[in-house]
Amino acid sequence: MRSVTKWLRRIAVFLAIVLTLALGIALLNNNASIRRPSRAEFVGNLDHTLERSTDWVVGQYQRTATGGVPTPRGLSLISNSALAHMVVDCASLSDEPRMKALGSSFVDAWKVEAIVLGKMVDPAIPTRAPSERELQSLEEYQRWILHGAAPNDVRLSPKELEDMFSADKYRTGKATHQLFALYFYRRSKGSTPDLDRLMQRIEERIAWEAAIDFRVTDLYLQRLAFLLAAGRPDLIRPRWVERAFAAQQIDGGWLENWNGWSRTPYRFSFGDEWSNPHSTAQGMWICYMLKYRYPEWIEQNYR
Repeated sequence: MRSVTKWLRRIAVFLAIVLTLALGIALLNNNASIRRPSRAEFVGNLDHTLERSTDWVVGQYQRTATGGVPTPRGLSLISNSALAHMVVDCASLSDEPRMKALGSSFVDAWKVEAIVLGKMVDPAIPTRAPSERELQSLEEYQRWILHGAAPNDVRLSPKELEDMFSADKYRTGKATHQLFALYFYRRSKGSTPDLDRLMQRIEERIAWEAAIDFRVTDLYLQRLAFLLAAGRPDLIRPRWVERAFAAQQIDGGWLENWNGWSRTPYRFSFGDEWSNPHSTAQGMWICYMLKYRYPEWIEQNYR
């Protein structure tokens, strides 16, 4: 009996060592490149990744002038105001004719809707204020984002305002959603020292999570995209971008999960996977912001 117990302890110790080593290697791989690409290599990879992601997005939403119709994924891109915002922002950064046309078609579609979600796509779109019933049908974080995009039209309860402006309450996906809401709020209301300090605290927490979460999931891409959107390229490590680019699929999109591992650590999905519009819009947005909004980040990190 003692020998069995002894062997079980040895096995447990061995497994603990193996797990610790594997975790250490995964964390190292997530944060440091064995060989940093040259600037020319990185720029070439960025351009290729941007072009392929643009092909995917444009291919999912064919303009009617070409005789095409949107795929279900294309409809997801235009009907989700957050994703539509990303596409329109990409179009505003680039002179790429297809993206310019796509961005314009997205704005035009949301003008027809005339609902407050359109403020996320283009703040100049005239909209009607949502009813209380419409607001309550949304998740709390969605009401935060709407308040950020249209603070005069979307009122939050004192508790919701406390949550939205909380400095330490949220982690993982809730933290990125909170930052997205504050990003819109600052665009609407302008910068203040208090708001900037709050956002900086949340941004640094998100960057810390990016360092320890080695799974290239939809949330991994979201962290990078939202940090860049908030004006914090200084928090982005080159290795994170390299891994995000490496995760692009052959068709030009990105998957929601990483090897079946979802953004929620305890959930797995082993079914057939297709590139996801939510993940792909974020991946494409990363590319456009790095190329056109933050070229100095490339100069500082690649030689």
